[in-house]
Amino acid sequence: MNPKNSTIQTLTEKLEQTETALLESENHFRDLFHLAPIGMAEVSLDGQFLEVNTSFCEFIGYTRKELMRRGFNQITHPHDRDLSMDYFYRLIRGEFKQYKLEKRYRHKEGHWVYGILHCYLRLDKNGNPLSVITQVQDITEYKKIEADLKQQKEYLRLVLDNIPQQVFWKDTNLVFKGCNKKWAESAQLESSEFVIGKTDYDLFKDAKIAEFYRSQDRRVMASKEPELNVIAPKQKLTADGRQIWLDISRVPMLDADGYVIGIIGVLEDITEKKEIDEKLRLTQFSIDKSMDYVLLTDINARFFYTNEAATTTLGYSRDEFLQMQVKDIDPNACENHWPISWENLRQQGSFTFESTHKTKMGENISVEITLSYLEYNNKEYGCAVVRDISERKQTEIALQQAKEAAEAANHSKSEFLARMSHELRTPLNAILGFTQLMNRDLKRKKSVLLAEHQDHLDIISRSGEHLLNLINDVLEMSKIEAGRITLNSTPFDLLKLLQCLRDMLELKAKSKGLELIFEIDSDVPQSIETDESKLRQVLINLLGNAIKFTEQGCIILRVKKGKTLKNHRLIFEVEDTGTGISPEELQYVFEPFIQTETGRKSQQGTGLGLSISKKFINLMGGEITVSSQYGQGTCFKFKINFEPANAAKIPSKTLKKQVIGLAENQPTYRILVVDDNWTNRQLVVKLLKPLGFELQEAENGQDAIEKWEKWQPHLIFMDMRMPVMDGYEATQYIKQHLQGQATVIIALTASVFQQDRTVILSAGCDDFVRKPFRVEMLFEKIAKHLGVKFLYDENSPINECGNPQIPQKTEITDPSQLTPEVLAVMPESWIKELHQAASKLNSKLVGEVIDQIPENHGSLAKMLTQLANDFRYDVIIEFTSNAQK
Repeated sequence: MNPKNSTIQTLTEKLEQTETALLESENHFRDLFHLAPIGMAEVSLDGQFLEVNTSFCEFIGYTRKELMRRGFNQITHPHDRDLSMDYFYRLIRGEFKQYKLEKRYRHKEGHWVYGILHCYLRLDKNGNPLSVITQVQDITEYKKIEADLKQQKEYLRLVLDNIPQQVFWKDTNLVFKGCNKKWAESAQLESSEFVIGKTDYDLFKDAKIAEFYRSQDRRVMASKEPELNVIAPKQKLTADGRQIWLDISRVPMLDADGYVIGIIGVLEDITEKKEIDEKLRLTQFSIDKSMDYVLLTDINARFFYTNEAATTTLGYSRDEFLQMQVKDIDPNACENHWPISWENLRQQGSFTFESTHKTKMGENISVEITLSYLEYNNKEYGCAVVRDISERKQTEIALQQAKEAAEAANHSKSEFLARMSHELRTPLNAILGFTQLMNRDLKRKKSVLLAEHQDHLDIISRSGEHLLNLINDVLEMSKIEAGRITLNSTPFDLLKLLQCLRDMLELKAKSKGLELIFEIDSDVPQSIETDESKLRQVLINLLGNAIKFTEQGCIILRVKKGKTLKNHRLIFEVEDTGTGISPEELQYVFEPFIQTETGRKSQQGTGLGLSISKKFINLMGGEITVSSQYGQGTCFKFKINFEPANAAKIPSKTLKKQVIGLAENQPTYRILVVDDNWTNRQLVVKLLKPLGFELQEAENGQDAIEKWEKWQPHLIFMDMRMPVMDGYEATQYIKQHLQGQATVIIALTASVFQQDRTVILSAGCDDFVRKPFRVEMLFEKIAKHLGVKFLYDENSPINECGNPQIPQKTEITDPSQLTPEVLAVMPESWIKELHQAASKLNSKLVGEVIDQIPENHGSLAKMLTQLANDFRYDVIIEFTSNAQK
């Protein structure tokens, strides 16, 4: 065979083989193209479809035939066309061998489908671009899922950012993976994304707080159990130091296999709620602990709330209240109403009124109610704040009673003043009347003898003493009411005191046909220590009243020794068969200024005797009671405390003697009388000058200082209250000088209060004498401070009571015979009682004292009775004063 032919044959065979292989390759490619499960398309260099497979047709809904007439840009989403064309031409230009692109196609039915394109060039045998082969993977469902996920993620973000709680989540290393907007704001972060990748140490400057949170997170992840609604205490959470309360829930995140992959935290700032709760609890506590009780009712006046005060005050439990209406506790309320109607309550809004509430025990209490109308959620309510005013009501009643008592007391004092007016005007009438009578006689007859006016002067003197007694009685009561009386305990012979009282009052009783009985138990001690003067005054008052208000029968004084563990006690009873006291008046017998009907009918006394007696008995540690049957008699019973006394220590009674002159061989004493009242000065001057003293007068303190400096008196009688300069200032001036230290200053004062004595002595006075004074008192003070010796009348015999007495045969026929020696027949205590009674111008007491004179001295009793009936108390006062010296 020709070699040339052989070569041609070989080439032909190889060509055929090549063509066959190429055909097979093309067939294989075509098979792969058309049978591929993903979309395949061959596109010309100008963008027209050259071939598409079945998967691509199914992907976009067109047939192969329909696509052959279109370019790919016709079915590309408008937003994707520019990018798609750019990549396409760059591939053709050889800028890159292939590209991958996600794009959207319009489906034949009008919706959009998504695909991922893998494009590469198909070259001819010369290596030139022939067409573009495109593989299209359908990702429409994936896109839908992605869109759904994105939408869900957005929904989740919106939910997390709009819920009131704060939410964060961390991985197992406690690194933040995210948070919601609320948590970021609370942590003062720029945005939620800022927290990603951070830890608590990055967010909180205080490492202790950061570690506290992390320890809580670790505990929850370790336990794989959630911790819900844990209330964290107040703590500094932010840089500005704000303190908050947090409600924290932590939940571990677990994967499908149960492994922990992180933690979710949900926080709620409950600071405001907590503070509101605290305020509500405080408000509730305040309401519950309020002293006023609070009642809330509905429109039917049924209770639905009460505080503790309501249950405590009314005694019902809260459960019992919930079954009750207002009318069950308030008798003034009606069915379904408070005492105030709902209509009035709606209009007024609030009422404050008083009512009565009944407790569970049936007790009625006075209450003040403030009732308010409330409306909430279209419902009406009544809110009552109730105050128990029982004590206030009792106080008002007590005040009213006190007012009535005060008015009664004022009425009693008015009656007392009326009685005092009568008592005062009677002796004043005598004083003024007889003074005018004497003046008229002196004008008509210049040579009237003093003897002719002796009776007039006696009446004036007695009337003056009577006025003094009345004033002393009132002053004594004033001292009692001011709490200025004191107990002057001294040892004395009790049995002798009782005997003297019997002697004093027996004649008075006999003159009325009454029997005076003293029943003294054998164990009553003879010598005791207490205030003798006050005890005597009490007994004279009670026995004198008994005699005065008894017309027949007897008066009995019982004295017993009482029994007590701590004190020695005496019991006295004064019982009479007199008129008695009515039950209505019995409660007032010890009230000052009040007299019983019987006392008022007697037209005597001030109504102070029993009140003074009661105060004296209280001062002696005792008490007094009275029982009486009207028309049958009265019994006063009182007790006093005492101390036993040694009879040897009881001072003996000394006889007071009347001064008649100065003893011989004594220096001449200079006495200065200082008083702004001329009459008072003249009284002292006329008493002392006849005895041989040198006297000068000064009308005020300044005048006294001038005379003291020039005349240097031995003694000054100084009035303490004067114009220009008073006695206090004058005394202080004199006593601050050396010469003044040697001058005796004796204060003359009208004060009756003991504390004034202290003030006077502290001013520098050496002693003091109260006005009106007894003449003998001046002599005693002069003798005490200057050592002056006086001449006295001779002493008289002493009776069993320790006082001078007159011979039994002496007959008294004229007042001039009433000398201190004549009165010596009676005890000193009797003389004091007569002096006090006459000083008070108390005819009742004077008569009672006169009645004690023994029958063998009837002339003395007769003369004294005559003087008393003539209101010649001045005579009685004068000679009883002299007899006490």
